[in-house]
Amino acid sequence: MNRLIRTTLALAVGMLALPAFAAAPSAALSADVQAAHAAAVTSSLHVSHVRAAAPATSGLVQPKVMGSQTQPGTPAANPFRAYPPSCAADPLPDRASGPTVTARVPLYALDSLNQGHVEMATVSVWRLPCSSSGTATPYNPSGFANAMTLMRIDRDNDSDTTLTPRFPLVQVSQGGLAFTDARTLVRAAIEPNTVVSETPFDSALLGSTTYVLENYPYTGSGYFTFSDSFVLRIDPQVTGVAPVDIGVQAYTGAGISAMPITGYLSSAWYDTAHSGEGLLIEMLDNPDGVTHTVFAAWYTYDALGLPYWLVAQGVVQPGITTLTNAPVYYYTGGGFAGNFGASADSHVWGTMSMTFPDCNTIDFSFSGSTADSSGPSGTGSREWHRLANINGLTCE
Repeated sequence: MNRLIRTTLALAVGMLALPAFAAAPSAALSADVQAAHAAAVTSSLHVSHVRAAAPATSGLVQPKVMGSQTQPGTPAANPFRAYPPSCAADPLPDRASGPTVTARVPLYALDSLNQGHVEMATVSVWRLPCSSSGTATPYNPSGFANAMTLMRIDRDNDSDTTLTPRFPLVQVSQGGLAFTDARTLVRAAIEPNTVVSETPFDSALLGSTTYVLENYPYTGSGYFTFSDSFVLRIDPQVTGVAPVDIGVQAYTGAGISAMPITGYLSSAWYDTAHSGEGLLIEMLDNPDGVTHTVFAAWYTYDALGLPYWLVAQGVVQPGITTLTNAPVYYYTGGGFAGNFGASADSHVWGTMSMTFPDCNTIDFSFSGSTADSSGPSGTGSREWHRLANINGLTCE
């Protein structure tokens, strides 16, 4: 599918006018209308769940027999992803922020007697900013700022148990793709960074929920760059009830800031103009299950040009973008290959602060010295760059 050229001009929000319902929302729909909705579940608009990585000859539904693959996949970023995997994790926010598009939409709903009705709900669409590295990717071909696209369906009253609304057919038109094309189907998941999890059409919508819009990894599916402009269609698949089309403008980069300090920043960092010195950084889980420990080993040199290690360690709260004045230590009394006592002697060297403007850059400052005048000492700041990603923790 042709991808749209990124534009910062707002796309006018257009919603198809809903016709008058054949019956009031509190009245049951006719048997014919309910049968048509049931038939839509197996309509030709749905794509077959055959992995796109399968050979082109396996376009049919796979038989229910064992195959030849005995090993699971290895940790890796989803190749069909629609946003940087380092952007967010579960849980998704339950409140919109930043520029938001909203619309009233009809949903198919069932009562306690399994009779069909129409219930009105509110759909909100907004972007969750992701800090872009500026690297061109399939979901971000321009290399501009990118974001995660969220869609929330809010019932007027979550405590209303008289009706159970059903999840609508969710489609996206981009690059002139017609809504009659099965490639317009998008994956709506309640958990980000997944590959196949989704909320199927006509599944029970028990309460107001936030979803992240994703691409399907299946043969015959479309691929969307959600940071570009698109039209979102919410279709209850009810005869006589028109779907609602929502225009979503291109993401302009608003809200981009420094990267939250998470495991995606674990890596080796170095000065590209001076190889042979660098930082090894790891993010560790703490026993409280909430905070994280940042561990940084700075392999550098003393005044004599001999290798010297400085170790920084600090605790960060979720969402924190700067580690400030973490204590830095150096060690004496050690020996090669464990040829020393139970442990080496720890000494305070000074402090280090660090922040990450994007996935590939670290800005850090330092101040400290050793008791031995030949040890490394000084005060300053540096901008270094990522050497590589950690397997399964691709930061973009």
